[in-house]
Amino acid sequence: MKSNSIQNYLLTILLGSCLSFSVSADEENDRWTKLCEKGDVSYCNLVGRKFIATGDYQKALSVYKEACSHNSGEGCSWLGNLYMNGQGIRKSLRKANEFFIKSCDLQYGEGCLRLAQLYEESFEFEQYRSKAPDFYSKGCSFGNAEACMNLGALYSEGISVDVDLKRAVKYFNMACGNKNGLGCFNAGEIYSQDDYGIRHDYEKALDSYHKACELAVASGCTALGLMYEEGKGDAPDNELAASYYKIACNLKDPDGCLYIAEATEKGEGVKKDPALAMEFYKSACNLGQIKACHNSTQFVQN
Repeated sequence: MKSNSIQNYLLTILLGSCLSFSVSADEENDRWTKLCEKGDVSYCNLVGRKFIATGDYQKALSVYKEACSHNSGEGCSWLGNLYMNGQGIRKSLRKANEFFIKSCDLQYGEGCLRLAQLYEESFEFEQYRSKAPDFYSKGCSFGNAEACMNLGALYSEGISVDVDLKRAVKYFNMACGNKNGLGCFNAGEIYSQDDYGIRHDYEKALDSYHKACELAVASGCTALGLMYEEGKGDAPDNELAASYYKIACNLKDPDGCLYIAEATEKGEGVKKDPALAMEFYKSACNLGQIKACHNSTQFVQN
């Protein structure tokens, strides 16, 4: 009886705490919304992010309209997103375009990024597709890493611009410097090959792949493992190679799983372990690596 009383008492405290937390969170949102309505733009964006996170798009729309009306680039960019996705309001790419333009004019990098993506991907704005590189460039200059990365991709693939790997690697490195892992990986890809008049630089490639892997880009970890296995940019090191393949596999890269499976099967850089190798082959196969599926079948037959 005493035990039940204690449990009921603790449950009452817990429920009371949860209710108190809910009320205080609602009160905080109300307070921030009122500060927003009084023209404090920082609170508009702050409470707007909270409303987005909880899926309350109509309230988010209201505070971001207020923020944008006070020339907040962030507020205008979010307002554009809501119109583009039809969240809390009827979908309108025309209105999204309008707010992205205003956001970019206010030197908010993500607004420029979203505008470039709209021009690149939307059939409705196909006539403006050639302007995408200009807006990616603006977004990049305002410090948006994804805009730098996307601009590098345009130059590396020759989309809306001529292929220019020197410019591509410049923008990939700018993205990488702002913690964009794909930018680091793509810089490594350019440094690791001879193409369009660019000579390989394995030391720079190794450095770029290191940064990509540290930022949890699985393919960067796999590429790093290959560099160490092949002795490019540093002395060959099967143990290091295997460690990076394993990291890549843990990050769900199918090739990483295949390579650690092969290393574990042969005992190259890791202890030979046929049973564990089989598990890695299965993981790679489940991730769509066809060679791994074949190898796992051969394993069973043997």
